[in-house]
Amino acid sequence: MRRTCGRIGYNLLLLSFMFIFFTESDQTLGAELRIDTIAVTPFGFLTADGKPTGMMYEIANKIAEQAGLPHSNTVVPYARTIIDIQSGNADIVLRIGNDKLGEVAIPVATVVSMPIIIVSTNKNHFNNLSEMQGLTVGVLRGGQFDNDFDNNSNIIKYAVNDYVQIIKMLAAGRLDAGIGTSVGIYYSSLQAGITPDKLGQSLLIGRRDFVLYMSKKTANPQTIEALREATLKLSANGQIKNIIDKYMSDFNWDLQDVPLKAR
Repeated sequence: MRRTCGRIGYNLLLLSFMFIFFTESDQTLGAELRIDTIAVTPFGFLTADGKPTGMMYEIANKIAEQAGLPHSNTVVPYARTIIDIQSGNADIVLRIGNDKLGEVAIPVATVVSMPIIIVSTNKNHFNNLSEMQGLTVGVLRGGQFDNDFDNNSNIIKYAVNDYVQIIKMLAAGRLDAGIGTSVGIYYSSLQAGITPDKLGQSLLIGRRDFVLYMSKKTANPQTIEALREATLKLSANGQIKNIIDKYMSDFNWDLQDVPLKAR
């Protein structure tokens, strides 16, 4: 009798573990994918009536749809994306990485490579970074775009919230230059009512990848693989480029024919 009771108790315990395991697995596979999109025009922003949209907003949604994952997408300040990813309040973000993001997130797939440029007004023109000693350059808060620029203590970095702020401060003479992606800078200049021809010649200093990062707090192999395969497929069939081109119109955003400048 004691042995029978023991066997029943063991079987009940085993069934309990199996129930917990399969329930948690189903929740993991069917859980809503929470996306953070950087609040930087044109990657993520709100329309006049308050609706979220943007280049990376659309691309992230497309990737989630291709992967067959239910999802939500929130446009948040650039620096906050790392806080959300670190805490697990967001599962993924599409953005250029930095040292901190690398500590708290897993790089899943490269979404697109974008040129990094330094731009000024027509009053200033730079041939290389060495000519920018002592000047004040606007840079997105939390952004790391170029190691030589980041490590040059003789260049004064002024943190801003978005590219529109860089453009407006350039026009007002409050900055000597700004650094960032060609897409972000030139799109934002048009949004600010400043045509690119009013800016000085851009200095192409490199290229950085927009990467799909997943929080280490919430990552699991199945979701990572689904997102990776979806990103690769959308890149190969041109759908990611089509979304970017829709925002950039005829602008030669990838600058493939522009040589890198000497340091």
